[in-house]
Amino acid sequence: GREHEPHAIAIAGLPSGWDVATAFEPRHGSEPHEFVAPDYDALVDTPVELGPFWRGRFDAAGVPHEFVVAGALPDFDGEQLVANTRRLCEAQIAFWHGTARPPFERYVFMLNALDDGHGGLEHRASTALVAARRDLPRRGGGGPGAAPDRGDGYIGVLGLVSHEYFHAWNVKRLRPRDFATFDYTRENYTELLWFFEGFTSYYDDLFVARSGIVDGPRYLKLLAKTVNAVDGAPGRRVQSLAEASFDAWVKYYRPDENTPNATISYYAKGALVALAFDLTLRSEGRGTLDDVMRRLWASSDGGPIDEGDIAGALEAVGGRSFAPELAAWVHGTDELPLPSLLPRFGVSVERQSATFAQRLGVRVSEGALTGVKVTHVLRDGAAEGAGLEAGDELIAVGGWRLRRLDDALRCLEGSAAVPLLVSRDQRVLSLSLEIAALRGEGAVQLRPAEGASAAERSLYEAWLAG
Repeated sequence: GREHEPHAIAIAGLPSGWDVATAFEPRHGSEPHEFVAPDYDALVDTPVELGPFWRGRFDAAGVPHEFVVAGALPDFDGEQLVANTRRLCEAQIAFWHGTARPPFERYVFMLNALDDGHGGLEHRASTALVAARRDLPRRGGGGPGAAPDRGDGYIGVLGLVSHEYFHAWNVKRLRPRDFATFDYTRENYTELLWFFEGFTSYYDDLFVARSGIVDGPRYLKLLAKTVNAVDGAPGRRVQSLAEASFDAWVKYYRPDENTPNATISYYAKGALVALAFDLTLRSEGRGTLDDVMRRLWASSDGGPIDEGDIAGALEAVGGRSFAPELAAWVHGTDELPLPSLLPRFGVSVERQSATFAQRLGVRVSEGALTGVKVTHVLRDGAAEGAGLEAGDELIAVGGWRLRRLDDALRCLEGSAAVPLLVSRDQRVLSLSLEIAALRGEGAVQLRPAEGASAAERSLYEAWLAG
């Protein structure tokens, strides 16, 4: 009965050297570390960080922001992290509001640095993040003017920061109409995670580019990773995005060895659906996905929406119905038209040579102690035809001992079939691999096309500039 009442929070007895970070507002005239939550939803939604940590502060669009980091190595470059985060925040605030203020009075990033890990959870005015220590920026040589960190690990951290910050609008305010009110006693289901998580996943790396942290070619490499993640999952031909969204509790968060064959990520494919809508709108010359997102914000007053609202915003911006695309891309399992859309924006789509794992149709783990172990056997591949199973250790190919999977390519010359020696549950088995069945495709590579026309370059530049 107190869901809509303010709740007081008091933190006392902290060990020496500990501090508090939270998006809760301080109680007026109170002692340090006393806060107030305006209602129960805010009480349970707002995390609190207690302990020793590094703290940086900055303003974005006139709004105070904090970034606290716990567990970083001594050479951690907090100033670089703050500078890059400020650029991301300012770009996203301008995206949603132009020169107006965002819908929060203060925002707090809380990052725990671990030996390994990557992820985050969004809140209305804060986010809790996890990242590997090795991926945080380091002071370059310790001297002034050192080159900023642009390694893949750190760019991944900034993509995560961008993702969770975008959620302050798209999930914490814009949200499924099914979640207009929250039921904390049970799992909550929706068919719209392809929009709320997938479209956020599209914009996270795009804002790393739009804020000038990476250039266009580097952004295309980030985008290609998403394309290849979807392309390498046979489950995209089995499960629709709407189904993947609804089944998140029972499938996405409970993966097993058959997950790539039976499911598709609403994060990754949802991001590519956002890309397909954006490029389609831009190529038809009626607007952009940016316009769709802002229209949804304005029409809902930053509140609950449903798929009808999304379809309506697409139609209002694009000047036509996008029902066929929603049916095919979201509720069906059709392939997305990215190979025909991207070249219109001066982007070259090329296939690299397939690795042996891709040709074989497996995912593996390799280690000096574990050898080559199959983690997933992909649908309709050569490995499935040969009878390989998840958990098998590949011992030898064509009579040759196997140390690394790609070594097997040297054992296939001049044969129609080769024996595979595998260990399965402590039994040694001999299987036969048909060479003609090795047909998997290589990864997609995206890059600015040489010889792109002026019109294509103009579309490319407008897309990345926003």
